[in-house]
Amino acid sequence: MKQSFLIVCMMFAVTLYACGQGYVINGEVSGAEGQTVSLKQFRDLQPVEIGTTTVKGGKFTLKGNLPNPEFCMLYVGDQGPVQFFAENSNIRVLVDLGNINQSKVSGSKENEVYAEFVENTANYDRKLKKLTESYAALSASNTAPADTLTGIRAQFEKLMTERIGYTINFVSQKYPGKISSAFIVIANNLIPRLDMVQLEQIVQGYHATVAQSQWVAMLKDRVASLKLTAVGQPFSDITLKTPDDQPISISDYAGKGKYVLLDFWAAWCGPCRNANPRVVELYKHYKDKGFEIVGISLDQNKDAWLKAIKDDNLAWPQMSDLKYWQSAAAKLYSVNSIPHTVLLDRDGKIIAKGLYVDELAEKLAELFDK
Repeated sequence: MKQSFLIVCMMFAVTLYACGQGYVINGEVSGAEGQTVSLKQFRDLQPVEIGTTTVKGGKFTLKGNLPNPEFCMLYVGDQGPVQFFAENSNIRVLVDLGNINQSKVSGSKENEVYAEFVENTANYDRKLKKLTESYAALSASNTAPADTLTGIRAQFEKLMTERIGYTINFVSQKYPGKISSAFIVIANNLIPRLDMVQLEQIVQGYHATVAQSQWVAMLKDRVASLKLTAVGQPFSDITLKTPDDQPISISDYAGKGKYVLLDFWAAWCGPCRNANPRVVELYKHYKDKGFEIVGISLDQNKDAWLKAIKDDNLAWPQMSDLKYWQSAAAKLYSVNSIPHTVLLDRDGKIIAKGLYVDELAEKLAELFDK
């Protein structure tokens, strides 16, 4: 009996010790006295609040416990987020309300990796944003020469290719096995850009102690799903609803003698909406030659979905379950960013994935304009 009691006491002590190893976030911020500080993390790709406190004397403290390092977002009042990886350690956050991206975070090893990635891709992102804005402005003016727009798109593609190359090296060579690397792969939509060998190598770099991380688990699940929807595989079927609430399946169009593009998009997705006019042109040009598109929306708001279809003149079949990132079709095809495309041949076999609109134009020309 004494031995059993001793074991129970030891187990209780270990539990207390483990609980004591949680995170402590000590923050400093000016000009926010009395404001609420909120800490959120993603669960099923949805932000969930995991802690709140109040700024007192320009300082705040948040405490908790994380089974694994987690990507977190910290808000002060309505300002934020400060984005960083938190883990069970002493973390210091210096919040800059004037420029939230200049806020400083220290004390988390995983965040050091994430912060290095953000810093080293910031220049790419600034240039990509500038090109996107220039393209949108010139397109809206309807006066820009076609060569100018083509040149901007070429610059964008070149820069994006360089950024993707840097990211692949970062997660697979420099920091393999890091939870933050798994998050970077998912957040940067790298999965469609990697071949199966590269993905397998990245996944195999994760040992058992981090296997329960949601980001590692998500990466492994998506790689498993990707094997079923890889180039060369037959399409995977799914049935959703049309804008008129009628059932519609991919198999209604795929494998019936036409090239079919599965176009994952949403009314709220700026890059999707910017690409739509060009996709409309391609559809008009090739639809009578044996080309079809099936739009798969990741919307939640049906009215917004219907309005976008009308405003963008999308004349091809549309389907959705209105479940946002929980879309069954998005999960089936490992879609974690949009726009995303999957091109099927006449027999319903996947022949290309993740094509940007210019790449799609080149591929269609290759298929139809031989």
